[in-house]
Amino acid sequence: MKREVFINLEKEIFKGNLLDIGFSNHGIIYNICKQYIDDSNSVEYIEEKIKIDEGSYDTCVMFLTLSDMKFTQSRKKMIKDVYKFLKEDGLLYIWDIDKGFAKTFNSRINILLPDKSTKEINLTDLNLFKNSSKENTIKILQPYFEIITKKSSDNIYYMICKRRGKSKDESIISRD
Repeated sequence: MKREVFINLEKEIFKGNLLDIGFSNHGIIYNICKQYIDDSNSVEYIEEKIKIDEGSYDTCVMFLTLSDMKFTQSRKKMIKDVYKFLKEDGLLYIWDIDKGFAKTFNSRINILLPDKSTKEINLTDLNLFKNSSKENTIKILQPYFEIITKKSSDNIYYMICKRRGKSKDESIISRD
């Protein structure tokens, strides 16, 4: 039996140029942003690797993205790329499932959007060998981002992270 999970995005407002990174296009972030897009703001949705200028985005959103990636190394590379894409002091918003090794996730996720409409996503992850836990994500984020907000409920976590400036040890950031 699927559990019901609720995510309230009713009051989310993203400032500046926004990069929406996702592998499953749920249209969630676009629906939030379409209400206040003007000439000074843009929303770009990235599903596949394309050429992106470094330091060109104010905000990046990853909505159920990291859990789509099978390997921790792939998630590390993605976070490193997001770091490069964001401007100094840029913000990264993450909503994802908190599922560690030897665990599964099977839920119906109901999302409340700012226009009071709802969107439903059925999400199942039965891979016992994949670790998409909040703790694993925090470890991946730490060299690149300062976590300024962290919440979790019903095996879903939410984070707002601020891009760190260039460190004295550039090898952390420039290492491939």
